[in-house]
Amino acid sequence: MKFLRVSVCTLIFLIAAHSWAGRILPNDIQIAVLKNAVGKEVVLGSAKRGWLRTVTLGIVNGNKSFLLSSNIRVRNDRNNFETYNKLQNYRNRTVAVRFDRSERIQDIWILTAEERDRLLRSNQ
Repeated sequence: MKFLRVSVCTLIFLIAAHSWAGRILPNDIQIAVLKNAVGKEVVLGSAKRGWLRTVTLGIVNGNKSFLLSSNIRVRNDRNNFETYNKLQNYRNRTVAVRFDRSERIQDIWILTAEERDRLLRSNQ
């Protein structure tokens, strides 16, 4: 009985250990704000306040529409995988995206506040 208890505790520890690992974002990502998501279409806006948006009082907002790849991977701010149809829950959040060769979104990371600040500071 003791062996079974130790084995179960060890198994739980090994499974949970990978969740303690930090999230590593690749170098080829782009930072944007998720404006809208409907089906396989995502609208992204600029994460920084641009001079054109300021001069035009927000009329020119720079939003662009992109299609999702067929093998899209979405990771939330706790680094768990989610389906792409839950992206609408993350509207107006800062995201990191990576595109494939056909300019479709392949990966999306919902960023935490610390990651957003760090990545926006490093891109200046």
